[in-house]
Amino acid sequence: MVDAAAVAEGLSAAGLAFGPPAATPAALRWGPLFDALDGHGDGHADYVSAVELIYEGYLFHYRQSRVSATPADARETTLLAGDFFYARGLRLIAARGDAAAVGLLARLMAACSQLRGVGAPFAADDALWAYTMGGLAALRAGTPAATAAGLFERFDAAVADGVAVDVRGLARAEARRLGLRDAAPLERELSGEAAAAPAAAAPASAAAPAAAAGS
Repeated sequence: MVDAAAVAEGLSAAGLAFGPPAATPAALRWGPLFDALDGHGDGHADYVSAVELIYEGYLFHYRQSRVSATPADARETTLLAGDFFYARGLRLIAARGDAAAVGLLARLMAACSQLRGVGAPFAADDALWAYTMGGLAALRAGTPAATAAGLFERFDAAVADGVAVDVRGLARAEARRLGLRDAAPLERELSGEAAAAPAAAAPASAAAPAAAAGS
């Protein structure tokens, strides 16, 4: 098991550069799901830390930071902080030479940007995040990169065609193709059984291509 307290402390320390700390300690969100899905091989702890750093970057950009009390409407600061956390997390994985994982996370960020641009429910973003944790674990188990990216191929095609997307339903269907050793934690998350972490909405920073997307 990864030391969740140490990961949370690292997040909080990194956030001090951008404003006063949040009133409560940061709670991990997607690292525990990856922890449950992965085979605990080489670099496992780095992936958990990277996932939480990248998620914090996403929160700074689109929702509410777990580590900083900086107001969500302080856009220059929150955008800078988001970019910082994104880069720090991606660097952890890139340092391991895992280009496929970096690519999958980049597609996650692009898809979330598209969803924010059309004001989709945050539950749709959460479904993409959950699927990506399965995709990362699958990549580490030897699943081809094209299979792991299947959800994003279908999502991008739907956006290009301007059709509505049932993101959660799509994620559940594509997750079955990942070949995970134990897919139950991912299935629970995508079915809505797992408790969702609260996160307040913040204004989107940029427009995305017009497309309808739902949860």
